Amino acid sequence: MKNKVFLDFCIWGFEDITPDQITQVLGVQPIKVYIKGQKNNPKFAPVAKRNGWRMDSGLDKYASFEDQMKAILDIIEGKIDLFRPFCEKYYCEFSCAVYVYFDNEESTPSIHLDARYNRLIKELNIQFDVDLYCLPDDKADQL
Repeated sequence: MKNKVFLDFCIWGFEDITPDQITQVLGVQPIKVYIKGQKNNPKFAPVAKRNGWRMDSGLDKYASFEDQMKAILDIIEGKIDLFRPFCEKYYCEFSCAVYVYFDNEESTPSIHLDARYNRLIKELNIQFDVDLYCLPDDKADQL
């Protein structure tokens, strides 16, 4: 199974605006929204502890971290004045999950944060969270 990288930009903890209003202001369709007190998936997911809005790069999970980050930066930098108020008022982060499978003959995906990224997070106060999952090949179909 091939290694996977999931990279999202998230806005968390807003109470005075709805996810639909964030979508309207930013002009970007989220991949997922969370409503505090509601289940994200009626059968399996826990109740959301806070409101959230997530977008991704539009690339698939097999694209490199660098390609996904470039695509998200293109979106944010192109609308930086729209993103700024959200980053000033709410908790915003890049959320990265890397799934590495044993014995798949691939190297571990690299996570490199370049000068472009560094300039943006200084300007917008965006956090970075990365989770690394090392799984046996037989668990690959569960993701």
